[in-house]
Amino acid sequence: ETANTVTQTNTQEAKNSQTTSFSKGAAIYQAALNQVGTTQDCTMLVTNALKAVGISYHNWPAGYMSLGTVVSAYEAQPGDLIYYANGGTGYAHIAVYAGNGKAVHGGWLGNQTVVNSANVGSGAVYMRVS
Repeated sequence: ETANTVTQTNTQEAKNSQTTSFSKGAAIYQAALNQVGTTQDCTMLVTNALKAVGISYHNWPAGYMSLGTVVSAYEAQPGDLIYYANGGTGYAHIAVYAGNGKAVHGGWLGNQTVVNSANVGSGAVYMRVS
């Protein structure tokens, strides 16, 4: 009976963790989407989106990688962050994954915040915020 209780507890904890991760990602994605049309660079987009889940953080694009765990592009969910070694203009870039091959990008065409392809530049690394 104790083994069953432990298994049930571990299963419930895993489900809670998945729900929390999904809920956090959904909140980050929605906060990013709410910024479309705002004039800002990519780091401010992500900084502002993270505030929706109580994370106060601002850094260069690569710095955001310290906030979570790398996931594959296949595993990516809306609200995951995408770090690009080269965002297509020769500089590092950070964006918020929107699902279906799209991302919310800041710093686009005159520092606009837009939804565009997630497949820009090179070196894309997907990361789930912890």
